[in-house]
Amino acid sequence: ARGHFQLTSVGSADALPVQALASRLEHIRRSPALSVFLPSDLRIGKLGLLADTCAGEPCSDSGAVSGPTDEPCAEPPRETWRLAFEARGSREMQRMLEALDDAGRVALARELRGRIRDAVLSPHANHVVQKCIEVLPPAGSKFIIDELTRDSLPHFARHKFGCRVVQRMLEHSLPEQVSDLVETLMPSIFTLARHAYGNYVVQCIISHCQAEHRRCILDTLQKGIVLVCKDHYGSSVIRAILASGMSVETALLASAIVKAPGLVQDLSQSRHGHMIIKLVVDLLEVPARRALIDDLEETEGLCASRYGRNVLQRLGLNSSKRLVPCAIHAGA
Repeated sequence: ARGHFQLTSVGSADALPVQALASRLEHIRRSPALSVFLPSDLRIGKLGLLADTCAGEPCSDSGAVSGPTDEPCAEPPRETWRLAFEARGSREMQRMLEALDDAGRVALARELRGRIRDAVLSPHANHVVQKCIEVLPPAGSKFIIDELTRDSLPHFARHKFGCRVVQRMLEHSLPEQVSDLVETLMPSIFTLARHAYGNYVVQCIISHCQAEHRRCILDTLQKGIVLVCKDHYGSSVIRAILASGMSVETALLASAIVKAPGLVQDLSQSRHGHMIIKLVVDLLEVPARRALIDDLEETEGLCASRYGRNVLQRLGLNSSKRLVPCAIHAGA
């Protein structure tokens, strides 16, 4: 790869990426905590090749550079993990995780072992943990799952930063690992669905869990369908399920919403609820949709609400003969 750098001259447009790479490598080389993860020929005074290239000086055909090339790799310094908790250090560690091979990534991630809980709750280090989960093989990131499940996983699922890490684990773990995570979170599903951050975890679970877990979650939500649909955050979970395209699950949920006494009428007149009803309308068969039309036509004040009028339009009731009586009733 180094042989290709000599083809780039400082006057060409392609020189800019090389200059940026040289600058980044030089910054990493000067950092004692990060330089140990570089290959030995780049770690100790070995950036002359890139520097010469950026300056427009030709490199030798062999790609050789001055200085020792066989120095053994030193053990990572103990303070490496502290970089993850700093804004600039966090970004550097994320870049390193992207640039290193699997062995280097595992070595760098190991610096956080025993500190995952604090890292997940950190505004900077949580991004490093997320990157570890994304780029490490599942076996290499297992210690992250172990440390979080050893504490209270639902607590992290409700945390501003922790919910992001839990979502990455659900997205990038092995199926059996995902199953264990869902089992741990299942007793808290109803609470998480109505939480400001937990609702995102529930949406992620539904997208990545096994069919039997999905059915259990839907059963839980259907039992408290009124509370979930009327909740600001819970309504986001309901909308995500209805829009997911999972035919069996969406049909069951739409049926539960329609059958709940007075729920359709209440939701049709609220900001977040009317979006649920619009999705339900699209999922209903013709007979069920006609029954819904009959119920909504008898709902007082529906046309006086901007959200109610939106629902009526979705049902095809936007003609004057349908809307005028409602408007007259609202004006009375």
